[in-house]
Amino acid sequence: MSFIKMSALEAAISYSLRSLLYSIVALVLGILVYLIQNEFTRYRSRIKNLPGPRGWPVVGNLFQHREVIPAETYRKWSFKYGPVFQVQLGNTTAVVVNSTRAAKQLFLGQSHAMNSRPTFYVFHKKVSKAVTSIGTSPWDDSCKRRRKLAAGALNRNRVSAYTPILNLEAREFLKDLYSACRDGAVEIDFRPAVKRFSLNLSLTLNYGTRVSSVKSLTDDPLLSEIIYVEGEISKFRDTGKNYANYIPLLRYWEPIAQFLGLEAQPKNHAADIGRRRLEYNNILLEKLKEEVQRGEDKPCIQGAVLRDPESATLTREELISVSLSMMAGADSNQPTLSWACLLLAHRPDIQGKAYSAIRDAGVLGLSSNAYASTKVEYIDALTKEISRYFVVLKLALPKATYTDVAWEGATIPANTLVFLNSWACNRDPELFTEPDTFAPERWLPNAPSPHAHQYAFGIGGRMCVASHLAHNALYTVFLHLIAHFRILPAEEETVEAIDPLKGLKGMTFVGTPRGWRARFVPREGEKLATWLDNPDS
Repeated sequence: MSFIKMSALEAAISYSLRSLLYSIVALVLGILVYLIQNEFTRYRSRIKNLPGPRGWPVVGNLFQHREVIPAETYRKWSFKYGPVFQVQLGNTTAVVVNSTRAAKQLFLGQSHAMNSRPTFYVFHKKVSKAVTSIGTSPWDDSCKRRRKLAAGALNRNRVSAYTPILNLEAREFLKDLYSACRDGAVEIDFRPAVKRFSLNLSLTLNYGTRVSSVKSLTDDPLLSEIIYVEGEISKFRDTGKNYANYIPLLRYWEPIAQFLGLEAQPKNHAADIGRRRLEYNNILLEKLKEEVQRGEDKPCIQGAVLRDPESATLTREELISVSLSMMAGADSNQPTLSWACLLLAHRPDIQGKAYSAIRDAGVLGLSSNAYASTKVEYIDALTKEISRYFVVLKLALPKATYTDVAWEGATIPANTLVFLNSWACNRDPELFTEPDTFAPERWLPNAPSPHAHQYAFGIGGRMCVASHLAHNALYTVFLHLIAHFRILPAEEETVEAIDPLKGLKGMTFVGTPRGWRARFVPREGEKLATWLDNPDS
């Protein structure tokens, strides 16, 4: 009997081992078949007659030169492959435009074919499944209507009506610095003041509501929610790190990883973030609608949209889409202002020229409420140069071809992902003399090309619709800051802090500086407090 039992046991074990072996073989064969099919698909997706690096199997060029931001890698590759070339991001073939001449030929010369946006798996199908912002929407009739209404609320006449808001938020930024700086005796962390300024610009300009104090950033549940969710949204928008966008196999791994407890984020985190974003935008929009009906609303972008008769043609989702577009502006305002603080601290020569220009223009005798309406040419030039030199979005928001596009001997098919390398364009020696030198003078009226296009906001039909407003907001805050503070660098911090590549905090979608401390010395000591409290005097 024992012999029979052992034989049965051995047979069962042998059967189990064979089954396991067959399963492993089947799995390996399945993976091999998938990889072969995948490589065939990737090969067929390459654009004929358009140069570009081949990359590695499955991942393509995704992980090449990981120690360098993709925009800089692409800029260097353009020396080998030309100003327009293709890369393969996993299964997605993308075209990268790296020179100003090529950008004008494609985004202006064939603008009708370059007006759309790509649809990404992570951002569009999980985070923004219900509503997408104007800037991330594919081109269709709905996008046209939303963009037209937003443009109407952001034209030059409308922007001039927002100058009281720009002056107010710049003044509040100075108040935050002044309350923390101890008359310039200590280094301060300027991030809370920068964060409040940027968030207030988005909230006040979009909804007519604002953050009352730095303390509110953490104490107010709604504001804390906005800050957290918008930070997560920025991560999901990252076109270089959400690998499931480009490698379909990873989409099957995610639920398995969550089941096994290997996924750091909770289940359905992306969808939950999208839902939470819609919730607080809905709260703010309802509040504004009630104020508009009572005639108690302050001048703001969404208010202008609501008052436009054409807004009746928009659905609720389309109205919120306009709001999402304006809220995204804080993403670039924060790092730009932070870079400016660091630059001025480490470049006393620039700071000195800027202050002299403000003094000579007679601005020091004006009230705060008059600042945004001035035109100090050097500060205007400084604002443009900061955006050019640091380029917060070094790869502009990606576009997608709407129809076929011709480039030399190649035809770029419709629905192809296209990146404008703003970093490379703003470093193009054909347009900018000594592009690696920080020189506001290049934008002054007597410069060779004072009206050169500044690629930080993109180019063509889908460039940032709020670019004029964003420039004015930065101009106003820089004017206030330089007129009333001397900025000194933090101890033990080197000039590398203002290097647009070496000074970066990680390889993130938005180019954020790793430096965050400086000394802010009021130029007139305690008199500044009196001036800040009397904006009309």
